[in-house]
Amino acid sequence: MTVWAFNGCNENKEKGLLLGSLKAGKSRFGWSQDENHNLLIKNNWTDWHSRQLFLLEIKEDDWIVHINVPTWGRCVAAKVVSRYGFDEGLECSWGTDFRHFFSIDIESIIEFERRDPNVLPTVNLNPRYRYHRIHAQEDFYTSINNIKSNKVNLSEGENKEEYHLKQSTYSYLKELTVLIQSMNKSKNLERFLAKVFRKMPNVIDVEENGFGWGTDYGADLIVTVKSQLVLSDMETKMIIQIKSYSGDHTDLSAIDQIRTGLEKYNGDIGLLITTGEKTESLEKKAMEVSDNIGCPIDILSGDDVARFVIKYAPDLIFDMGVLA
Repeated sequence: MTVWAFNGCNENKEKGLLLGSLKAGKSRFGWSQDENHNLLIKNNWTDWHSRQLFLLEIKEDDWIVHINVPTWGRCVAAKVVSRYGFDEGLECSWGTDFRHFFSIDIESIIEFERRDPNVLPTVNLNPRYRYHRIHAQEDFYTSINNIKSNKVNLSEGENKEEYHLKQSTYSYLKELTVLIQSMNKSKNLERFLAKVFRKMPNVIDVEENGFGWGTDYGADLIVTVKSQLVLSDMETKMIIQIKSYSGDHTDLSAIDQIRTGLEKYNGDIGLLITTGEKTESLEKKAMEVSDNIGCPIDILSGDDVARFVIKYAPDLIFDMGVLA
């Protein structure tokens, strides 16, 4: 399947005619005023015809996007259901034209702004020639689905390029979490995350609490954070349990271990860090224990582990070079 972009004409009347033709089931292309311009008549091809021969490459299940139709800055896209055809065309202000056509699926027609945030920046809708191919096909299909559901909601001050860049990096976050886990076996994961906490602002102490079975009493790390409140010397003690996990984290015992740590070390906040994905049962268990003991228990899991490291200690996973 190929995605083709046709640059619309400059005249508003003809833009409207093209839209009407689309709604009637035909996508059209110009430079076809004369009967001899029919590409199906192969024995009369000239230089004029050679500029339109790409039309014979368009086939069923391809998509065509008409740029700047029905007005400047808007686009209409539709799925092709037949190969090239030639008919009576449209009566334009300069005479008959747009006789090259393709039947399209009327149900597939979608109209949108060329700069719609739902359209990925990799989808080239900038018309420089009469036509071009859109090479980012998968991103085009994603954009169409985004438009249908109006999926993209930009934050204040955010542009669509920034939004889609973030979306595209999500998969790398998952990979980074897997790498962090695989490169830091057993207690090394605790040592690694201890370094991250030491780089956080307002952290005044990070205690690596015991190495060996049953010696940490539910607290792999004990992190003390100074309050950010003005004129306050309050300190908050975080009891942190760290789990190296793959897939969904279904083991609920980690929450009980945090409870033990909070009670043993008089902690204020509990935190479970797991390289696995948090589950509904895990979140429910954390809420139940938190309500029971009167201390908040949070969960940092999956992709958020990578986000956490990137935010506070990027030099632990990236070679920052002269930027470090």
